[in-house]
Amino acid sequence: MSTKVQNKIFTFGLTGGIGSGKTEVGKIFESFGAKLICADLVAREIIDTDPAIKQKIIKSFGNAIYSPDGKLNRREMAELIFRSSDNQKMLNKIVHPYVINYIDAESDRYKQTGEYPLIVVEAALIYEAHAESSFDYIIVVEADDKSRIKWLMARDHLQRNEILKRFASQIPQSEKTKQADFIIQNSGDLKALHDKCSFIFRLLCQMSNMNSIQKEM
Repeated sequence: MSTKVQNKIFTFGLTGGIGSGKTEVGKIFESFGAKLICADLVAREIIDTDPAIKQKIIKSFGNAIYSPDGKLNRREMAELIFRSSDNQKMLNKIVHPYVINYIDAESDRYKQTGEYPLIVVEAALIYEAHAESSFDYIIVVEADDKSRIKWLMARDHLQRNEILKRFASQIPQSEKTKQADFIIQNSGDLKALHDKCSFIFRLLCQMSNMNSIQKEM
């Protein structure tokens, strides 16, 4: 006699180069019923509120890196990290462990509730932070450089040379796709993007069900 086994709830990392459309993909998965955790929002929150992190950042970058209201001067920090890879590594070394620990704890908590069929963690720097092992699967969103540049110029009002510096600060898209379990090509067509996300979402839900059946046998 078999006993009822709860479906395995997969956690997968959603990543891609800056301007690739991973945020939009995350929203689509969320609309399907997945739990979405945004690593960037987690990082923003702890950078502005966690005393230990604030102390470390001030020690590394100076008191002026925080505004009088206690929040990080993000424009100044962006200039620092995109000007120097050493500055970027320094900031990541401070922040990444806290973000990873928070996301791991949140993922475990949502798995225990069984409220969501999948947990999606949108994070730009999964490979850069060597956090691949935190996820069951990794999805990389890929878009051509021309589209990414056009989008970032419109969204962030950046110059082309600034965007190229940001591209250079991340692992190339081609390297990320080589390591991905799933790749979503984003051509800019929202309907096509929605359909691709739907296919992967249904596939992962089916895999979850199959895992449960195998355990019951």
